Amino acid sequence: MTEELSKEEGWFKIRDESEEWYEKYIDLQNYMRGNVYHYTSAVALESILKNNNLWITKSDYLNDKTEYLYTIKLIRKVYEKNKYSHINENTFNKFIRFFKTSLSRCFIFSASLNSDSVNLWGNYTKNDGYNICFDLREMFNRMCSSNIYITGNSYTELGEKNRYYIQKRDQHKSIEMWPGKVIYDIKQQENILDDILSFFEHISEIYYSDANRLYGNYESDINHKSLKRLEWEYNNALSLIISVLIKHIHLFKDPIFMQDEEYRITFNVNKELDVIKFRQYNGVFFPYIELGFDDDTDFHGLPINSLTIGPKNNLDIAKKGLQLFAQSLGYKLTKNYAESSGKIFVKNSNAPLRY
Repeated sequence: MTEELSKEEGWFKIRDESEEWYEKYIDLQNYMRGNVYHYTSAVALESILKNNNLWITKSDYLNDKTEYLYTIKLIRKVYEKNKYSHINENTFNKFIRFFKTSLSRCFIFSASLNSDSVNLWGNYTKNDGYNICFDLREMFNRMCSSNIYITGNSYTELGEKNRYYIQKRDQHKSIEMWPGKVIYDIKQQENILDDILSFFEHISEIYYSDANRLYGNYESDINHKSLKRLEWEYNNALSLIISVLIKHIHLFKDPIFMQDEEYRITFNVNKELDVIKFRQYNGVFFPYIELGFDDDTDFHGLPINSLTIGPKNNLDIAKKGLQLFAQSLGYKLTKNYAESSGKIFVKNSNAPLRY
């Protein structure tokens, strides 16, 4: 079977078209670039800087209790609005099960693109906390250098807790890490879901059409090999579709929350890893994972660019105390935010709050 003839085969069309379709969802230009801001209390900030780690909450324990139901309803709405020949109720329910399974393994770090939000100061810090500016590019660099890890619950022979490093390749074997801006626009959400389901419909049509043709002469050695290749490429395309679906629906939120300007980094943890811990808050036990950072060539500790003091913390010693605390932990400070990376700029919020 020559290459020219292969291009007429269904498996070749599925491979070629699925790769092209998948590429449009890979935004390399904006992948892990810029700064994001994590609003938190003074107690949490102290723990984060001292322990050099972040506590990442399980996705279905975040503060928006309707988020899970919102996404399910949205997928149902798009599914029922369109007529699909190869997506019946059974297939649709499989998509929902994939989403639910993903929820059981996903942990989300929430930040914001807004560096000085009155709304976030009030909701997450009671206006007297802090926000931490994380350098996304440096975080990505550390992932590529295998300097980011999840702390396990078991210990090594040396008495240290196991560390599971996030790898650039083969992330599915341990911990996958994917970032993105939260999408609040309903039309955009629906268009993405419609595109995903429509592409599934399209490659299913190619698959079943070619499979029926090949089964007509299954005894042919060429047809037998083509059918095996067709099934392999179809399953691979399905994996890509599910991957895009899961990654995007974790970025969908009700427009009522759009003022948060949320940016998320989602961690999908292999169920075989013993890494889930629990913390108690307001009488509820919250599952979380610990994200740790090894030092980098340019950065000591966490990949932080700045620390901002909340708008109600007007004590004249607040800034000086924070600077001394950061320096005591080995961080270098800068008086100019535009200076080179690896240093922290400490500043006060500009939010106009008096009381």
